[in-house]
Amino acid sequence: MMYEAGLTVREIADRCHQNVATVHLHLQVREKYQTGLRAAHEAALNDRDPDRPSTKWRKCLEEVIHFQSDHGRLPRNEGDAQEQRLFSWIAVQRRSFNQGKMSKAKETLLGSVSDWATDTNQRDLDERWRAKLIDLQDFVSEFGTMPRYKNFVSEREHELGVWLHNQHQRRTEKKISEWRLELINAVLPEWKRRS
Repeated sequence: MMYEAGLTVREIADRCHQNVATVHLHLQVREKYQTGLRAAHEAALNDRDPDRPSTKWRKCLEEVIHFQSDHGRLPRNEGDAQEQRLFSWIAVQRRSFNQGKMSKAKETLLGSVSDWATDTNQRDLDERWRAKLIDLQDFVSEFGTMPRYKNFVSEREHELGVWLHNQHQRRTEKKISEWRLELINAVLPEWKRRS
């Protein structure tokens, strides 16, 4: 039945916990007695979603689930070879999902991995950006002026002045993301005027 439904020999072997060669041999014998079995299999296989979760894909998913369970986090790129391989696999899944190319079956199965669709590097960058904006807001509240990157009084002023200068440049070059621009405009409307 599984073969007629379009499952591959490897998928059947994995689901039945059998050797691939054993399943293959069984199906060869069955084809002698059930005419049209192979044609039905190939038709069903062609109708399946080309982005279906393969056995290899499912094994990678299991490894990621175990890794997250053992370490309390997703794999990172700076770990050992296995962790880097899992990190790369998740990055490929995330890219496929963000481009709208992922099958619903894979999306559903990945639901058991928390935070898999979040680009952790971008999330960290965004958190640091928000922290800088809060620090800038505190500075302006404390001193009543925007920080300067030239002729600064303290290292904190210099650091915030450089950061603010970079935001001005990104805005001018239209390289600042829309949400960042909206947030900085809402928090400090006077930031556009250079002091």
